[in-house]
Amino acid sequence: MLFAGVSLCQAGWLGDTLESAGKRLGNRAVNDAGNSAYDATKGGVRDAVKGEKGTTSKQSTQKGSDQQQDATDSPSSASSGNLSIEDAETVYTKFDFVPGEKMIFFDDFSDTDVGEFPRKWHLNGPKPGNNGAVEVVEYQGRRLLRNNPASKGQEQYPSVQYIRLNQKGDMPEKFTVEFDALLSNALKSNAKFANRYFLFLLGDKQGWPGTGAGHGKQAGKIQFSGEENISLNTSTKLTVQDEKIHHISVTINGTFVKAYVDGTRVINDPDGVKRPIRQIGVGMANIAGYQTDRMMFTNFRLAQGGKDIKSALDSDGKIITHGILFDTGKDLLKAESLPTLKMILGLLNDDSSLNFSIEGHTDNQGNRGINQPLSERRAKAVKAWLEGKGIDESRLKTAGFGDSKPIDSNKTTEGRANNRRVEFVKF
Repeated sequence: MLFAGVSLCQAGWLGDTLESAGKRLGNRAVNDAGNSAYDATKGGVRDAVKGEKGTTSKQSTQKGSDQQQDATDSPSSASSGNLSIEDAETVYTKFDFVPGEKMIFFDDFSDTDVGEFPRKWHLNGPKPGNNGAVEVVEYQGRRLLRNNPASKGQEQYPSVQYIRLNQKGDMPEKFTVEFDALLSNALKSNAKFANRYFLFLLGDKQGWPGTGAGHGKQAGKIQFSGEENISLNTSTKLTVQDEKIHHISVTINGTFVKAYVDGTRVINDPDGVKRPIRQIGVGMANIAGYQTDRMMFTNFRLAQGGKDIKSALDSDGKIITHGILFDTGKDLLKAESLPTLKMILGLLNDDSSLNFSIEGHTDNQGNRGINQPLSERRAKAVKAWLEGKGIDESRLKTAGFGDSKPIDSNKTTEGRANNRRVEFVKF
């Protein structure tokens, strides 16, 4: 069954459902090991403010220099944010997500005023004129894009937002999508009315998925919620309707789709999408139109998959990673770093003659006097982890360069994200 519980057709929107779940697509590309890593977060996003529970439309005060953190900082996550990397090695048994190498699109709405719609997105609803009211809000010290509740007695329409993407032809064979979404249940007593977030993948850019003329052809649609997670051929249950923000991550490799809520893999579908894919968007809906002010997301990241790490090492003499994450302003490794670290560890174990200089890099945001030593301490934290796994210290050395060696422009959010990285240079 394509959708369990309350169907989307019954909700009166997204009428153009995907083709039969029994149909299998060709040209499977199932090897995810080639994905290099990119930074999963953006600097300046502060952890959730303790004790702050509501949203506000008031303009936040200007950020001080102490808030301009290095963007290898990881967002807070309900189930993984307090998990140590040691615990993750036993808990994350199926968490093998490695972010793409090069950022294509990023938005955490930090440059959008509260109460406004972000300029890097289109707003196109499932039916003309039936889009939910959408604006940026402040919630727990962060900015999120929210589908606002309707007036009393009125239905709260779903919304569909598409990134302004100048994509020519098909998306890269391998790419990743990530965003943080608040998982909530509007009725509290009935799980089938939980907030739903849809990752839309379009095969053309002539319209938008839904009902009526002029809507685009779907290449794929993936549903996430605190109750069930659905792709073309899979449906899994995961009850996390806890009013907290969770990290959603998706790997697309050819037609193969893997997806995760925090550290739990919820989709593993070899034929989850069609090709080509030319446009990407996020839908927000609470099925049956129940009103809620807790339907929102942030930190949307789209990145291209890179070379196989062994190929990158052979051709470039180094591996550039963006999937090694730390707490804000600290050198403590986050649990989400584990897949990338395991790849590096595997190389070192397979080749006893291989030695690495571990080098930390930041963007140009914040205080250079803070960023440079922080990047050095973080490189040392990676070295310590590898040594703890049996790698001799003589095979590793560290360096921190702060923002002195950019590989992309620091004038855009995407460029700054590419500059925030950890490199493993062969010596």
